[in-house]
Amino acid sequence: MDGPLALSFSAQAMANIRRITGELTDLQRQIASGAKHADLQGFGAGAASLLTAQGLRATADSQNAVITQLQARFGVQGEALGRVSQAAGLLAQSIRDAISANDGRGIPIELEMSFTSTVSALNETWNGQPLFAGERQGAGPITINTLNELQSLGPGGIFDEALRHQTIDFGTGSPIVVSKMASELSQGLFDTMLQLKALLDSSGGTIGQPISAQQTQQLQAIAAQLDTEAAKFVTEQGRAGQLSSRFEAEQIRLTARSDLITKEIGEVADADVAMATVKLATLMTQYQATAKTFSELSQLSLLDYL
Repeated sequence: MDGPLALSFSAQAMANIRRITGELTDLQRQIASGAKHADLQGFGAGAASLLTAQGLRATADSQNAVITQLQARFGVQGEALGRVSQAAGLLAQSIRDAISANDGRGIPIELEMSFTSTVSALNETWNGQPLFAGERQGAGPITINTLNELQSLGPGGIFDEALRHQTIDFGTGSPIVVSKMASELSQGLFDTMLQLKALLDSSGGTIGQPISAQQTQQLQAIAAQLDTEAAKFVTEQGRAGQLSSRFEAEQIRLTARSDLITKEIGEVADADVAMATVKLATLMTQYQATAKTFSELSQLSLLDYL
């Protein structure tokens, strides 16, 4: 073979080696990463659609994560509401037991326990945010710790809350109130506790034995009111459960949406690893043959040439 022809074949072989080397590198990248292209430029006109799909998936996943947090919150919130309902119910029951036994000496202790449990539950927090203080962060909505403070300030003066409820909006334009504020839930309950405290104070701090007819009538009315107030917290607890179920259904929908978008993205962006593996083997054979040809033409090894 004359010199010019050999040089021409040698140059063509070298060009083929470079082309095959580039294709081999890309195929190895596809197999290793699972991605069809190294960057968005590789998708050409389809890059915009791919970016949109990735954004939609990110939004769905973000909303799903928020719901996961809310579900945990609703568990704590429901437990706190249940504690208040139980505290009010137990106080009502202790009053009725006292009337039945004609001995009211245990009522002051039950009142203190009910008050403390109510304040603790309404000041419950989740991830540092009070559950029943609206949008406000920081300390709980109940600012007192004793019945004497309640007497001094009255129910209207014991709340420290935001002006607005804490809400969640999933883009539907209709924000959902996560929970009512402490004042909305407990104003009546604290009023009832004040009535009982006033009755006890007027009787020297305790209702002894026997209980008078007038005291019995007053205690029965207070017990009935406590039942009413306890029911309010049961209702709110049920509302929290309904919201939790609603968000659970939304979470299922968002998960399905994310999975569908992921599938669509994969059809566009994911490499066909099986096909890439076959092509890689074919190209390796071509590479070896081309390299051998080039070596023979140049009378040099490929390693020496490079």
